[in-house]
Amino acid sequence: MQRMTRLLLLIALFIGALRVHGQEISFTASVDRKSIAVGEHVRLTLTLTNGGDRFSSPDLGGLVVVGGPSYGSNMVSTNGRMSVSVSRTWLITGTTPGKYTIGAAKASVGGGTIQTEPIVIEVVKAGTRPSDANATQGQRSDPNLFVTISLSKNKAYVGEQVVATYTLYNRYAALELTKFELPKLSGFWSEEIEVPDNGWSEQVVNGIGYRVAVLKKQLLFPQRGGKLRIEPLELTCIVNRSFFNRGTSIDLRSNALDFNAVALPPNAPADFNGAVGELELSALADRSSVKANEAIEITVRVAGRSNLKLLDAPALDFPGDIEAYDPKVVDKISVNASGMSGSREFQYTVIPRHDGHFDLGAVTFSYFDTRSNTYRTVSSAPIVIDAAPGEGGTAANVQRPSKSDVVTLGEDVRYIRTGDLGLRPKGHFLFGSLAWFAGMGTPALAFLLFLGWHRKRQRDLGDVEGMRRKRADGVARKRLREAEQALQQGARQDFYTSLSKALHGYLSDKFNLGVAAVNPNEMERRLGGLPDGAELVESCTRLLSTCDMARFAPMEDKPKRELYDEAAQLIQRIERSARA
Repeated sequence: MQRMTRLLLLIALFIGALRVHGQEISFTASVDRKSIAVGEHVRLTLTLTNGGDRFSSPDLGGLVVVGGPSYGSNMVSTNGRMSVSVSRTWLITGTTPGKYTIGAAKASVGGGTIQTEPIVIEVVKAGTRPSDANATQGQRSDPNLFVTISLSKNKAYVGEQVVATYTLYNRYAALELTKFELPKLSGFWSEEIEVPDNGWSEQVVNGIGYRVAVLKKQLLFPQRGGKLRIEPLELTCIVNRSFFNRGTSIDLRSNALDFNAVALPPNAPADFNGAVGELELSALADRSSVKANEAIEITVRVAGRSNLKLLDAPALDFPGDIEAYDPKVVDKISVNASGMSGSREFQYTVIPRHDGHFDLGAVTFSYFDTRSNTYRTVSSAPIVIDAAPGEGGTAANVQRPSKSDVVTLGEDVRYIRTGDLGLRPKGHFLFGSLAWFAGMGTPALAFLLFLGWHRKRQRDLGDVEGMRRKRADGVARKRLREAEQALQQGARQDFYTSLSKALHGYLSDKFNLGVAAVNPNEMERRLGGLPDGAELVESCTRLLSTCDMARFAPMEDKPKRELYDEAAQLIQRIERSARA
């Protein structure tokens, strides 16, 4: 049987040699890890591609062979061009600590000689190498392929930023990601961190070498105190798929994490609105001297490291003679692996309606300082505005008739008026008539209608949940327009990000949920009672999963335009079902 196998191998090599004329020849030496403890094993593999099968074993430099060599071969055909490689594999170990050099192996090819690069192996005492606890846990479940979740810190104040990293460890030569399910985040507000496509990196875990890829990073802000839990990340991968092999599907499940969110201390300042981090405040008016009825722009800038996107505008107390408009918000915020930093500006447009000297005082802002673990109140320099009288002055001009002699109009006696004199019967007056009552009652009726509208508006403004539900469709349409712009521009990542935000934001606003609470179970509970509820739940779950998978894996289930149309139709169907 062995003779037959060797014969078939030689025939395959001969046929391959006829097809690989002009192909690249390579000879490599590789190990599965470069650091081991005494008694652990290293897998050494020599691979000769398109060069036959004549090569020598390297000098192991003091390392000991415990198994092998084992032989292997591989043929790959690409666009009609065949590549043939043969390999030998040994298991080696070190008996004493130290650094060992595996020498170069040599192969004879075409009358010449090529050789591999030397490899240095470090052998340390058993139990002296530190290891990551999450990676060690994943390694126990599968030493060849596992995924982990790690946090920059396991304890933080409510509102303090924490970086979550999702990492894949792989020892397979070929790997494809087919399913990507984000973990459930209950009690966190999250912001995605753009991860550069740096490919695989090398890392050793407990002496075993891995190719490591960062799948995703998130910036998390705990929203309530107590014990919070991050559920596992779930993946499905296909490994070792090739032209002759369909590969093997492997389901992965990462570790879960418990996080301790510390509640903020009591007795917060009156103007504290939830800002946590390291912040600075400045306030500046574009000019201090104007004329009455001219506009001034006052810019209040909050800068530093914090949950900047959650900051509300500070409340400014303007005197009655100054008319102020709602501020315009300008963000200059960056989100990266070190956290969220930058600035948020609130630009107020104010107009002094009268001349005078207006001292607006200093703008104050309170936040929780994570460096000193105390509340801090920062203030700006005072803002002073001098308003001069406007064009023509602010005093009213009274026009008085000038004195002149009496002028004769032409005749001392006027002619008797003829024609329609506009007379009315005696006893008929406007007072008490229908027109009089209508004129007197209209202002009172208008006031009552205005009062009713004002009270309804106050109730609507106080009903935050109701306002979110009313605005859910409009906000979703705005984000869908952003997705459509990204689609037209060919920006793949921006398209899937905008589409995912549109769906998550719509469902969270429509049903008054946190973004992290939008999951299949919650959607089934919320939509199950609507007409076609089961179909709506299935469509929501499928679209969200498709968007998330496309954002973090280079694959698409269907064209982006079709996915966009399905999302827009889904929102319209939910709106119609909710009104039915």
